[in-house]
Amino acid sequence: MSTDTRYAILLSGPGRREDVAEGQGPRHDWSSLADALGARRIEGRSAWPRLATLSGLMAAWAAFQQRSEYDVIISDAERSGLPLALMLKLTGTQRGHVMVGHWLSPMKKRVPLQWFGAAETIDRLILKGATQKEFALEHLGFPRAKVEVVPTAADADFWHPLGLPQSGICGAGLERRDYPTLVEAVRGLDLRVTIAAASPWTSRGNFPRRELPPNVIRRRLGYLGLRELYDRSEFVVVPLVDVDFQAGSLVIYEAMAMGKAVIVSRTRGHAHGDIVQDGETGILVPPADPAALREAIIRLHENPTEARRLGANARRIVHDGLNLDAYVQHMAWIAREVGTKRSALTPSPGLVVNPGMPALSLFTPTASPVGQAADSTSIGTSTPRSVSM
Repeated sequence: MSTDTRYAILLSGPGRREDVAEGQGPRHDWSSLADALGARRIEGRSAWPRLATLSGLMAAWAAFQQRSEYDVIISDAERSGLPLALMLKLTGTQRGHVMVGHWLSPMKKRVPLQWFGAAETIDRLILKGATQKEFALEHLGFPRAKVEVVPTAADADFWHPLGLPQSGICGAGLERRDYPTLVEAVRGLDLRVTIAAASPWTSRGNFPRRELPPNVIRRRLGYLGLRELYDRSEFVVVPLVDVDFQAGSLVIYEAMAMGKAVIVSRTRGHAHGDIVQDGETGILVPPADPAALREAIIRLHENPTEARRLGANARRIVHDGLNLDAYVQHMAWIAREVGTKRSALTPSPGLVVNPGMPALSLFTPTASPVGQAADSTSIGTSTPRSVSM
C-alpha cells in the first residue's frame, strides 16, 4: 500500500481542538481521525442551525477547488458530502470519497443521489444504524459492498464514572427530542429531573412551551457540567420523536460510557437495537407514550440495583469496543482501503482524466442510481461549540 496517499477531512461545521487541549472536553472524532491519517481538515465554520446547509455547501466548494491536492476526501455529513459528490460527478473528477450519512431518506437528499448520479462518486457510505442502511440499499440502490454501519461512539477517556452521589435523573440534547412526553411522564413524581437541552447544531427540538412542573428544571451545560450531571443521575432518559434515523445517539453513547442505564424511545431509527439492548443496557419504550415512559422511569428509580446492572453492562460494551478509539481505527482503515483501490485505478502520467470542464451529458438526470492534523482550511466565522445531540 502506498504511504503517500493524501487525505482530507471535509467538515460541514467548525472543528474544535482547544477545549481538548485544555482538558475541558472529550476528544473529537474528526480531529482524532485527522491525526490518525495525517489528513488536512477543510472546515465550514458556521454551526448555527439556520446556516448549516450554507456552511456545508461552502466547505464542499472549498474541497472541490482543492481537489487536486488530495487522493481521498472524507466528508462528515450529507450537507457537505452530497454537494461534493455532485460536483465530482458533474465534472467527471476521479477522487476517493468516503461520505458519512445520518439521514438519507428526505427527498432533498434522495434527488442528487437517485437522479443526478451523485452516488457514483461515493466509494464508501458510512451510516449510523441499520434502518438507514436498509434505506440506502433498498431505495437508493447502493451496492452492499459500499455501505457500512460504523457507530460514532463517545470518548470513554473523558466520559467515565466519577463516583459522585446520585440523586434524580436527567435528559440531554435537543435533536428530535420529545421533552413534552418526558415532562408529562414525570409530572407529580417525587423525583428531580434535569434537562440539559441546548445544541447549536439544530433547532429541531420539541420543548414544552407551558410552565414546567416544580420537579423539572432546564439547564445549559458545557462538557464538564454535563459529565457531572450524568454522573449524579440515577439514569439517563432520551425521549425522541419517531424518526427513521438515530437521533439522540451521541447522548446515549455518552451515558453508556458514564456507566448509566438509558431509557430511550423505540423509534424507527432505534427499532433494531443498534445501540440500546432492551433489558441489557437500557429500556426501550414506545415513542410519544407518557404512561409507558413513566412506568419505565418508576421501575428503574425504585430498583437501583437494576439500574446499576444495566449501566455496568453499558460501560462494559463501551470498554470492549464501542468507543472513540475503535471508531477512529475503523474509519482510518476504510479511508486507507479506499485510497489503495483508487491508487490502483490511477492512470499513467500524461493521461488526462479530468479536463476540468463537465460534459453536457453529465448534466442530464439519470433515472436509476448506482446498482490536519496540523493544518486546516476554514470558511466563514467562528461560532459557539456544542455539547450533545
